Amino acid sequence: MKAVLPILRVLILAAVAASTAVVHAKVINADATASWLEKRAIGVAQSLQWLQELVLQTPEARPPRTVTVAVVGLGRTGSTSFSVALKKLGYAPIHDDEVPEVADIYKSMMDESLTMDEVNAALGRRGFDAPFVSTHRYVEWAATAPNVKVVLTVRDKTKWAQSWLSVVPAAFIPEQRPFRWIKSISDLSAVNREVMIAVPTNGRPEKYNDVPTLEAGYEAWTDFVRSTVPRDRLLEFDVRKGWEPLCQFLDKPIPDEPFPHINDRIVVDTIIKVFVLITWIWPLLFAVPLMLIYHMISLLRRRRQSHKSMDSSHMRKKMS
Repeated sequence: MKAVLPILRVLILAAVAASTAVVHAKVINADATASWLEKRAIGVAQSLQWLQELVLQTPEARPPRTVTVAVVGLGRTGSTSFSVALKKLGYAPIHDDEVPEVADIYKSMMDESLTMDEVNAALGRRGFDAPFVSTHRYVEWAATAPNVKVVLTVRDKTKWAQSWLSVVPAAFIPEQRPFRWIKSISDLSAVNREVMIAVPTNGRPEKYNDVPTLEAGYEAWTDFVRSTVPRDRLLEFDVRKGWEPLCQFLDKPIPDEPFPHINDRIVVDTIIKVFVLITWIWPLLFAVPLMLIYHMISLLRRRRQSHKSMDSSHMRKKMS
């Protein structure tokens, strides 16, 4: 499948170039006040940006850091707003936009070829200090790391379960063609399954789209975190509470601006639809270029035959 990557690179580069007319920043978020159409456009641009990063693997240069915050809440608990808030406080979190840069480290974390201490040291060398990782082993590591503060982002379990259903299709994308042929995406397959299926269902993956199972899985996860992490190093945080409890926990001054409110439901839905669409139409990525090449060759052959025919006719006229 090595021949796949050059074609993917060319097509994705062209798509990303087109998307820059819509959005220029690497991290693309939709403010809660953005219109439906703006959020859809941002979702398309963000999906193309992620594809570029996943295929071309162009990490941003960052100075090394040390992991000091572990964010262990499940997705759809205000995590995008929380990631933006951490950046405003001076942290370098690993959320959706940064995950492609550490895909290889997450693979090593899941297959245990690196110890958890080695995993976090590697994340720090890449320039990150606040990973978003909701796996049991990561929480157990954070609970025993004396200099790491743990944040569990929370939300009403029923609202969370309903929202979670909208992102579940993303759990299976790394295992589908053509994404499973791209190393950085296939490296995320195991962690993706863990945080999107195993943990939210509390080990009942066949019930991944069942609301009561998800509600029970949410409760089981929050109970696990509460019972594992020392209370003096754990903050259960609802993003609606704003800066004060977060800054008090992290010993940071409160910023002179509102707490970020990123409503990314429509954006995320668009991103997932784009990725799922690619799993349906990916053969066209190869069929269209091949058809163009075939037609170009056929056209050249016809032109050559036409020139030969004209030359033969001209020679016959001379001889006669």
